[in-house]
Amino acid sequence: MTNVACSLILVGLCACGDGTAPTAGVTGDAAPASNEPPPPPADVDVELPELPEGTVFTVDVPSSKIEFTGAKVTGSHDGGFSGFTGSVVLNDDEVLGTKFVIDMTTTSSDNDKLTKHLLSKDFFHAEKYPEATFVSSALTPTTETGAVTHDVRGVLELHGKSRPLSFPATVIVGAMATTVEASFDINRQNWGVSYPGKPDNLIKDDVQIRLSLRFPTTDIGDEADTQPAD
Repeated sequence: MTNVACSLILVGLCACGDGTAPTAGVTGDAAPASNEPPPPPADVDVELPELPEGTVFTVDVPSSKIEFTGAKVTGSHDGGFSGFTGSVVLNDDEVLGTKFVIDMTTTSSDNDKLTKHLLSKDFFHAEKYPEATFVSSALTPTTETGAVTHDVRGVLELHGKSRPLSFPATVIVGAMATTVEASFDINRQNWGVSYPGKPDNLIKDDVQIRLSLRFPTTDIGDEADTQPAD
């Protein structure tokens, strides 16, 4: 289904660090960032796809989450986004597409100084780029057994750059709601978020994104529309 994400997720979507030595990236064996940012990828200005027509259901923000974990050499930090909108497009029990818009000014983390740094020019530059958008019109059911049900392929617009993004997700179309769960990594350098951190405590490039999204489908009159999402 969607992946949303966010946000969407959207989302979440960048590096982490504390006030004096910010961090970013996901925990793992990703190589630390160098002092010089890499050359921009060739497919950096990809257009957002059009959503297909179908029945549109809106994300329930209070019961949904778009979160991230970033890491540097000496540790990691968790964060997320409290402000986002999103929708999923269904045709009966088939998920056709999704769109998420994240309010980057609602970024939070487990460290107040880090949160301020993430909002600054070194990272999200939220004043200049207040929104991030993810759109997917290609959610393909997987053929393998397991928790993952769909491959989600779309475009993420973040920090002034639009790039393809794909990830595995668990999408369940239920009687009361459609839900999406996903955990995957993105490379912050691909969206121009290149702050390296301190020379002796470099920030890692990979950032873990976690999606937990719920789209109520019980009240057709209030929750659904028959037109594509905006």
